[in-house]
Amino acid sequence: MIKENTDLIKYSNKGLYCEIADIWIDPHKPVKKALITHAHMDHFTLGCEEYISTYETSIILKERIGSEINIKTFDYGKEFKINGINISFHPSGHILGSSQIKFKFAGEAWLITGDFKRQKDDTCREFEKVKTDYLISESTFGLPIFKWKEPQEIAVDISKWVNSTPDKTSILFCYSLGKAQRLLNEINKANFKNNIYTHSSIYKMNNCYRKLGINIVSTKKFDKTQNIEELKGSLILLPPGLNKGSYLKNSKDIQTSFASGWMTIRALRKRSGYDKGFAISDHADWGGILKTIKESEAKNVFFHHGDSEALNRYINEKESINVLHFDSKK
Repeated sequence: MIKENTDLIKYSNKGLYCEIADIWIDPHKPVKKALITHAHMDHFTLGCEEYISTYETSIILKERIGSEINIKTFDYGKEFKINGINISFHPSGHILGSSQIKFKFAGEAWLITGDFKRQKDDTCREFEKVKTDYLISESTFGLPIFKWKEPQEIAVDISKWVNSTPDKTSILFCYSLGKAQRLLNEINKANFKNNIYTHSSIYKMNNCYRKLGINIVSTKKFDKTQNIEELKGSLILLPPGLNKGSYLKNSKDIQTSFASGWMTIRALRKRSGYDKGFAISDHADWGGILKTIKESEAKNVFFHHGDSEALNRYINEKESINVLHFDSKK
């Protein structure tokens, strides 16, 4: 365990907490003041008195939940002080507006990666290398089995999958924020010529991205009252929660797929019920996590959000880095 005088960031049932600044990072429950790494709802909770994020994250959040929230914004790299602690946001490459958060206090630096990826993505800022003493890294895909293909390879695979069955309507399930926009960008670069339809939640986020200066290919809005069988040869992007929709169960001549890093695991692909799985993720793979740790030059690493057992073992054996663990009692 780390010593008490260097225990700047702690973990509790509300999430990561910086006691000196009295501020939470992506809290699970309402708190007085919260730093938000990005606009996915598993990293945000309603009811906080004040939020702090990047400008892009604030716009996306307001689009998703309403403009009434009290949110303050700072540009990437702009330091601001809270109770003597210097804090700054740095691009994490996860989705538009997503951030790593750096804390500097008493000559030490702490960095929380938040969700991040190392692959190139034209729909958001590229991951920024940040040096730190203490690193709190996500580890969603912290196993050697996870090694991502280049996104253009996946886009070509999707295009071939659709074009190989012109007598069917192809449905691609993907997350409405971040993943959908990235897929549309990559598919467009692959010169996909078929009609593309998107669910209203995806269509809404596409428009939000455009307002923030990101070029997203135009799509048609999908209305579930439409007869899917009349859209043969088309590609429809839907959020994963609609996979069990009754209108799909009753539809003929459709093929389904899911875009997720978890589709790397063959057993999951088989159990998922999708006809096809495309392994593309907005999180770092095994190599990306290790690369980030090395480039940060951190000598002390915590893992957060994921199974870190394999990472712990590898780093302990191969690197001169301390793998630390949050005290669950705090």
